[in-house]
Amino acid sequence: MDADLGSIIPLPPGRMRNIYFPQRKAIYVTDSQMRDLNLKDLVMERDSNFGVEQPASPPSSSPDSDAQVVDVRMKLLTPQRTSELIEQLVPQEMVFYKTPILTAPELEAVPTAEPVGNTINAIGGQDFAPQQQQQQQRAPEPKNQITKIFGSVSTADMVDAIKAVLAEDQEGARVVLSPGDIVVDEEVDEERGVEADRLKAVGEWKVEIRLKGVVPIRRTVSIRPQEMDP
Repeated sequence: MDADLGSIIPLPPGRMRNIYFPQRKAIYVTDSQMRDLNLKDLVMERDSNFGVEQPASPPSSSPDSDAQVVDVRMKLLTPQRTSELIEQLVPQEMVFYKTPILTAPELEAVPTAEPVGNTINAIGGQDFAPQQQQQQQRAPEPKNQITKIFGSVSTADMVDAIKAVLAEDQEGARVVLSPGDIVVDEEVDEERGVEADRLKAVGEWKVEIRLKGVVPIRRTVSIRPQEMDP
């Protein structure tokens, strides 16, 4: 089989199961990857014998057997082009609003924050308030106070926010990004609410989008307390 890296080529189930997959020369395309690539007109069949031990079959003696495979390759974006699109289209700051876990002193006044500048608002539209008004809404906080949140913001949540922005662009909609491509660039510390693949506290956190062969893309994830009903 002669194909470029990233090509999608239909193969006879037995050939994929017994030759290319065991030798790690090819992998199966998942349903989610099909949706990401908008492969609507490509007919795919499930290999019902995958994982079932089959009797060994003699190798094909026909040198042209691979020539019978119909190449319907779908050109993926290169990592370089993917990086360029993310740099151009994804704002420097991604904002998530989460319900804070409040201690007794914090119940008197819940600090709220307004998105400012170049941000992704993960809940709704952007509102802007004068700096003086924001300061009046904030209650005094001890130094290094950690405000935990209910739930978390995971790398999967970050991917969803990024894809929502990229989907507005025709070429950006072709970007393939997974949670494994995003790394929380903070020291893991459960007390601070930082885990390897998720964040669990209010604050501004650094993350990196790491694509193979290109310089990591740095972004800020800002977790802000969601307003609570009085």
